[in-house]
Amino acid sequence: MSPANGISQRVLDSLVAAGLITGEQVASVQDAAATRGVHVGEILAERDLVSAIDVVSVLEHEMGVPQVDLSSYAPEDEALALVPPHLARERRVLPLFEIEGMLTVAVGDPMDVFALDALAAELSLELEPVLADGASFSATLTQYYPSDAVAAEAPGAPVPPVAAEIEQFEASDFFEETAEETPAVPVAPVVEAGPAATEVADAPAVETIEQMAAAEPAPSGPTAIDLDVLAVADSRKVAVLVADILDDAVARGASRLHLLPYKEDFFLVYRVKGALEKVASAPLSMQGALVDGFKQYARLGSVPPSRPALGRLHTRIGDKDRVLTVSVVPTIAGQRLVVSIAGLKPKPRGFEDLGMGEAETRALQAMVERGRGILLVCAPVAGGSTTTYYALLAHAAASGKTVYSVEQSVEYEIAAVAQVMIEPGGPSPAAYIAAGMRQDTDVIAIDGLRTVEDVHLAVEAAGLGKLVIATFPAADIASGVRRMLDLGAEPHSLAAALTLGVGQRLVRLNCPNCSLETDGALASRIPGAPSGLRDKAGSGCPNCGKSGFKGATAINEVLPFTEPVRATVGRGASEAEIASAAAAAGMRPLLVSGLSRVKNGEVSAEELNRVLRFVQ
Repeated sequence: MSPANGISQRVLDSLVAAGLITGEQVASVQDAAATRGVHVGEILAERDLVSAIDVVSVLEHEMGVPQVDLSSYAPEDEALALVPPHLARERRVLPLFEIEGMLTVAVGDPMDVFALDALAAELSLELEPVLADGASFSATLTQYYPSDAVAAEAPGAPVPPVAAEIEQFEASDFFEETAEETPAVPVAPVVEAGPAATEVADAPAVETIEQMAAAEPAPSGPTAIDLDVLAVADSRKVAVLVADILDDAVARGASRLHLLPYKEDFFLVYRVKGALEKVASAPLSMQGALVDGFKQYARLGSVPPSRPALGRLHTRIGDKDRVLTVSVVPTIAGQRLVVSIAGLKPKPRGFEDLGMGEAETRALQAMVERGRGILLVCAPVAGGSTTTYYALLAHAAASGKTVYSVEQSVEYEIAAVAQVMIEPGGPSPAAYIAAGMRQDTDVIAIDGLRTVEDVHLAVEAAGLGKLVIATFPAADIASGVRRMLDLGAEPHSLAAALTLGVGQRLVRLNCPNCSLETDGALASRIPGAPSGLRDKAGSGCPNCGKSGFKGATAINEVLPFTEPVRATVGRGASEAEIASAAAAAGMRPLLVSGLSRVKNGEVSAEELNRVLRFVQ
């Protein structure tokens, strides 16, 4: 994740938009943090520029970051396995769950959100924060990540399980209305590689780069990786080595591979089931040839070593089609390369799979097929907006529209859509949007409006008669529109451009195999809940990894921007006033959508409260 789109920068932008600090103060704080090697939250607190309460306010109201009650919430085992204990304790984060490739972590101190970008880079994962009470956070963190001394004294204390025993969520599980039949006990993937497979499964994992430097390489897999061939740096031998490394990484079940520079050496490292495994090492002077080999493989050979590079390609490894995302970043120690390895995703979900009601689905279809103006999708990070975004693109392309899409990362490939991936260090998103406006296209799509320049260009494109599909990080439609105004969008122009809004959140579905009725006390407190509402919740079983959940779905709100709603936006109204105008226009809010899921027994009241916080 680039710094411009990182959590820290988005919080700082929200603080500026809220008038709590100035842009000049942000620049000064960032310079001081970089000089001292600390995160900006420490400088903000030290200079008393903003308080923790200020940060909580913008996290909740501007960015849609929810609060969670850890005293009644159990983190998922698979999430705990993704963060090494020393990092969880050192960075003060508690992993809760992973949805759509995004790991949600709880923080007890709101200022710790400014340290999450560094942690995300270290883990090679994307993170989404939620807020927790400081006291319950500390107790829960100690429970799941005890110190070595505590663990020795209390051998029965809960600890993260072996990752190989955990059933991972697959992309196909998201937004499923019903869970598929599953075996009684989840089975970990088996590497079919002969006798070496057992050795690989028992390979020691490392937690820090210092441990990695001292650790012996993991036992050889089906393909022996010999980095000594780099001493010759023959391009053909390097190309063969790159292919061997990719074959070996896939055979071991790696989701990512790293080339990490460290002092005079570099390490070849795999991430397998959330843990890092050192595979081989060689002198740092030999790393450049291997990095160049990977860049040539990803068609990035023209990018100089002094610039970041990002590439995406299809290839076939281990008799299966794979999608590789190759990222290279120059550091003071040397080039750091990370290759993400994923299966080729199927086509995007259709409208019928998004969990919307019939009326909302018809409104979206009509908008995509015949509409113009801005179709705004608002959701917090990891709120499922990307899935909705691609469903909209696919429907537009299937309706005969020419579509141009600007994306931070390409999750699905749609042959009929011109998809542009933003490269780090390259042109800004606004530059790509402006270029698309000069194309002969009916639909301009932007996955992630971030700056006022992006918003201005979206408004301009809508004024040209185009349909603009855009996602924007916000808790719901009303807060999203208000935040766009706070960024600097001109109220009348924005109001005239907006035609349809979609707000959504992701909620986890109850496991159908272990759902039991609760006492209904929490369900009765859902606003609008009928008396005697029966609530169901998963109790935990082998089919769901004892989490109580199986898959996820979206709850939605859809708002046509009628003239009264536009008039409210045009006068720069508050979030509450915009929400009131939306309700008067007949919008079914997120809470009503969630309540229907609780009534059907698909979602527990506790899960709905975690997402929407109807009980504080």
